[in-house]
Amino acid sequence: MTETATTADAERWLVDHLRADAQMRGELPGFRHAGLSGLLLAYGRLFTPAPWPDGGTPPGEPGQCYIESVGWAWASDGELVYVEGMAWDLAFPMEHAWCAGKDGVVRDLTWRRPGRAYLGIPVHAEAASRIMGAQGSPLLYAAEGLGSKLAMEWARDGIPAELLADVGRPVPVDG
Repeated sequence: MTETATTADAERWLVDHLRADAQMRGELPGFRHAGLSGLLLAYGRLFTPAPWPDGGTPPGEPGQCYIESVGWAWASDGELVYVEGMAWDLAFPMEHAWCAGKDGVVRDLTWRRPGRAYLGIPVHAEAASRIMGAQGSPLLYAAEGLGSKLAMEWARDGIPAELLADVGRPVPVDG
């Protein structure tokens, strides 16, 4: 990706990446969605990249995006939601978590420079904290970027609507 690439370009590349992965996996018998990519495309939202407010350094510890983001969202008294999904860093998409406000703007606690594009599933902070505490891991990801047991259940059955927060922009239906 070049320095002159726009957020719209990066979002398109991220969505195309997920679509290609979901297509490669094909339909899975008994599943509503083709793995994590299909789940992200079905329930995910796009979020607006932004530097940390007031130009400061994000306060979270790099490499701890899941625990930092769920903690901040939970402590925000409803101002922020927890979002887990994929973000396009400098050169490629990677598993990531961040917070977002009602405006859909990213509050990335652990990346010193904001990502180019963010696509994730927004979950109410209390629910995310409860579920992550019970399973001892992020909502979607297990070791080495594999899907968690919960993510596979959601890919099979769908995500309960009461867990989802209505923030961010819908993923375009077609390219």
